[in-house]
Amino acid sequence: MNQSGVSFLEVIAVVGILMIVSAFVAPNIVDWRNKRFIESDFYAVVSQIDYLKTRTRTVNGTAVLICNSSSTLTYQVSTNPQVSTSAVSSGFTNQIVENPSSANSGFNILSGKSSVAAALCSGSRGIFISNGLAGLEGNGGPIDIEVNYGGSRTPYGAYRILVNQSTGFVQKFKWNQASGSWIEQD
Repeated sequence: MNQSGVSFLEVIAVVGILMIVSAFVAPNIVDWRNKRFIESDFYAVVSQIDYLKTRTRTVNGTAVLICNSSSTLTYQVSTNPQVSTSAVSSGFTNQIVENPSSANSGFNILSGKSSVAAALCSGSRGIFISNGLAGLEGNGGPIDIEVNYGGSRTPYGAYRILVNQSTGFVQKFKWNQASGSWIEQD
């Protein structure tokens, strides 16, 4: 008698093989997704910095990059011009033309899947002014932002953005796990 179909033993064998393969593949997919979250947030921050530099020149004003927590970044743009990046001038808040957090309290440049390590998250703000200068509030030093996962550079790597205070030039770095150092990106 010819029977067509599969036996119970064959089904169990196929299910067993699929479970073994998925045990090897699933962790790699999670790692890949976490690396993509970090990379996506890195490019979002770089893009936002470029936007703030351009917008301040357009309105001849000032912009600030604000870190509310290690996983939340937002910004404000004001038509109030200033000449120093060491402090936000008193007229800044009276002339705000762009504040996405006022329209949407949940606004965040980041996806929420990665973390930011920067002096910005310690109460300072990144200041961008229309003459091209950019600096950290308080000391006018360079804006230095690290995007990583859970506050660590391992196991998923990290990216770093360094904005020169004199020129506004943005340097981009990627963490090299093997050498334990930053490698400049183009």
